[in-house]
Amino acid sequence: MKAYILAGGYSRRFGEDKTLFKVFDKPLVLEVYEKVSPFFETFVITKNPERYKDLGLPTLEDEFKNLQSPLVGIYTGLKHSEDTFNLFLSADLPLLDAHYLEFVKNFPFEEKFLGYVPVLEGKKHYTCGVYSKKLLPLLEEAIKRGNLSVRQFEHLFHFWGEKELLSHGVDRYTCFNLNTKRDLERLKRLKDVLGG
Repeated sequence: MKAYILAGGYSRRFGEDKTLFKVFDKPLVLEVYEKVSPFFETFVITKNPERYKDLGLPTLEDEFKNLQSPLVGIYTGLKHSEDTFNLFLSADLPLLDAHYLEFVKNFPFEEKFLGYVPVLEGKKHYTCGVYSKKLLPLLEEAIKRGNLSVRQFEHLFHFWGEKELLSHGVDRYTCFNLNTKRDLERLKRLKDVLGG
């Protein structure tokens, strides 16, 4: 299994490039990469690889530079990987938890499902999920049709429930996304609660 960090967004809601925004004294994308790379061979998928040149991160250029959607990043990663299952993570996960990465690494994946998605805080986190290479032709068709929602493939996915994840030590905030500057206040509160 490989891991792919999705950094192809434009950070419009955040107001600046959030992947390079320093959250815990380092750019957010580097924070995520350093958490993930001890568990999996990891690549950053971006529309502009030059952006991360100074950070020394292994990058892949998004297959569709003019389209913005996690689905396009997932397509790029699945096309790149030789592995059946691959982990896809948003670049804006400041509280990503090692217990979750350990859980994914050791999970007995079944090929009858084309995706595995965590449900935490009552929300399905598609950009914290594992996807099968078998999904590739379906993604290609969806891109041709202009339907860029990962949600359309829900019927092919297995959802990890919150109770199951928490029982493995996964923190309920591990898939917390930093979407806007307002989320920085929530991040500070959560970090205090988590003892960080």
